[in-house]
Amino acid sequence: MKKLGEMLKRLRKQQRWTQEQLAEQLNVSRSQISKWENGSTLPDIQSLEKLCRLFNVSADFLIGSEVQRREVLREVKRLYGTTEEMNEKTLTAIDYLLHNQDMSEAMYTLANLPEKKRKHVETMLITIIKECAEAIG
Repeated sequence: MKKLGEMLKRLRKQQRWTQEQLAEQLNVSRSQISKWENGSTLPDIQSLEKLCRLFNVSADFLIGSEVQRREVLREVKRLYGTTEEMNEKTLTAIDYLLHNQDMSEAMYTLANLPEKKRKHVETMLITIIKECAEAIG
């Protein structure tokens, strides 16, 4: 189940945890976490339940089942506790990132830049995207 491994790795990295740190929280070995992430083994049902609680996500979300947009919204609201009104544009962006690993990793890198550098890159990206969108259509 490669999707589970990819999702687990993504969630772990979002928390800035090492495999060792996650393993300690789950009371399993670091090598077990590695095997889950690379897809060579799957977590048992008790570990899956612990993972869901730890990351505050549903099992469907964790194993990479196709999720409906409302479920994605619910997961985002639950993860980030946001009270802001989320609209269709936000859901489309989240869906895009969930299905495009390279872009998701690039956005993660961007989010972790120092603020001044991040703002500079954001300005460039927004300009490039707008210009490309206008040129295309």
